[in-house]
Parts: sequence; C-alpha cells; structure tokens
Amino acid sequence: MELRAVKCFYTQRDGLVELEDDVLSIVRQVKDIYSDRVKVHWEPTTGHYVFVESSEDGSEKLIFTTAELDGRALDRLIASDSRSRGYEDAYDKAERDQDRAQEAIDKDHMQRITDVGEQLHWVFHSGGRIFVPRSVDA
Repeated sequence: MELRAVKCFYTQRDGLVELEDDVLSIVRQVKDIYSDRVKVHWEPTTGHYVFVESSEDGSEKLIFTTAELDGRALDRLIASDSRSRGYEDAYDKAERDQDRAQEAIDKDHMQRITDVGEQLHWVFHSGGRIFVPRSVDA
C-alpha cells in the first residue's frame, strides 16, 4: 500500500476542500476511473467527504456524502454509475420507439400519396377521365 500526503486547497466561495489524494488513494482511483467528471471534496463543517459530478454545462451535482473515505465509498460510487452498468433510460427508449413507429406511419402515408399523385399526373397528361376516390385509403 502506497501512503501519500493529502494535497488540498480551500475555496472561499463554497467552503469545500478538494482532495488531490488520500492515504488509501481513493481520490486517485476516482480520478483514474472518471478523470475530472467526478471530484471528491471534504466539507469542513460536517467532516464528511462529498462526491460531486461536473456536468457538461459547468454545474456540479451531488452524488453522495460519506463520513469515511475508504473502499466502500469507491464501491458505492461505481455501483451508482448507471453508464457503467449499461443502463438504458426507459423514457428515452419509449421516445425512440415512438419516433420509429411514427416514421414508419409517415413513410406509408407518403407512399400512398405518391401512388395517387402519379395516377393523377398520368390522367391529367393523357386527357382521360379522372376517378377520384373519397379518401386516399380507398
């Protein structure tokens, strides 16, 4: 086991100390797995470790807090990561399924309109009589 000194800094704005490393190297392991997407802070007023995720829009979202920074916290973080488990959002899946179904309906309607349009084009250019159905579905 490699022992390292804790490197940190204090930010006046939010009062959190961002950890660079710790004795058990949990912070380093988090950085190895998630790079800068997940950070570990220490909250001096409560004495808890705070795991936060940096989103693409620049905001930070709380993942969880814990009193002990050990292997259990790393296991909890990995277990909470829906991306690593191949999680698929049911709402997004339903939206994609609905989009595919609507696309098939639109394609079918476009084909029917195209067929009727081609018949009308032929009739107009041939000078013949026109049979107009009551609906496109007829």
